[in-house]
Amino acid sequence: MRVIEEGQIKGEFNGFKDDKTIFEMQNGKKWQQAEYKYSYHYEFMPKVKIVEELGSYYLVVDSMNDKVLVRQA
Repeated sequence: MRVIEEGQIKGEFNGFKDDKTIFEMQNGKKWQQAEYKYSYHYEFMPKVKIVEELGSYYLVVDSMNDKVLVRQA
């Protein structure tokens, strides 16, 4: 596992939904959820990491015990 980026999500975070969900980082970079995974979790500006595992990218939210597959939007 290699950390690609660390930062915070801009504004409200409502968890994982579907492949239309966009996560915008404070630095303006956007990542789009690339798999269906529903997990509701509300937080304002959570700390996150984008990690690479075997060629795939995942969004890891510090306050959740879960990750979701993402791609750059």
